[in-house]
Amino acid sequence: MNRDEILTKARELGMMIAECEEFKKSKEAEDTYLADEAAQKMMSEYNAKCAQLSEKASKPDLTKEEYDKLQMDAQAEFIKLCTNDKINTYLEANREFSSLINQVNGIIVHFVKGDDAQSGCSGSCSSCRGCH
Repeated sequence: MNRDEILTKARELGMMIAECEEFKKSKEAEDTYLADEAAQKMMSEYNAKCAQLSEKASKPDLTKEEYDKLQMDAQAEFIKLCTNDKINTYLEANREFSSLINQVNGIIVHFVKGDDAQSGCSGSCSSCRGCH
């Protein structure tokens, strides 16, 4: 198989992915989220809070107790963020789409690197939702 054939197959795969249910749900959820100013503001505030927490967590003199508190604060902020239905739907749709893309990438890596590849297809279809 030559380079042009490989690129043609890649385009075909890209078009198939663009037509799959996971992508459509992800795009629809993104559009809904982006149309909601309150949800965008909430996400922006969450990202700012995470940046602050990350900055504090990177200090060399941070104690384990302080680090644990920062982790709990970040988790509480995420839980608060997920109370917004549009954001929660957006995040879940993105997780599902990312899972599909990761499975596709894993399968490609598996077949390019062979059976010794550490990621990708394990050969056991019972543990996989991917290629069947």
